[in-house]
Amino acid sequence: PGMDYFCDQVQQKDVGRRMQVGQELLEYLSDPARSSEVEQDQQRLDKVIDELTAWVNSSNFKVR
Repeated sequence: PGMDYFCDQVQQKDVGRRMQVGQELLEYLSDPARSSEVEQDQQRLDKVIDELTAWVNSSNFKVR
């Protein structure tokens, strides 16, 4: 998956899907070979992070 995939996933209403995409995003970003497009698409990465942050802040989930 690429940034388009992550952007679509974090905008879903499905809580389970959002929880899963967080871990997938971390794995994606930790592998430079897979995430080479991130540097070229900083705006999309910012949007994904903003969506996740807003969701976590408005939910009852605890993040460690």
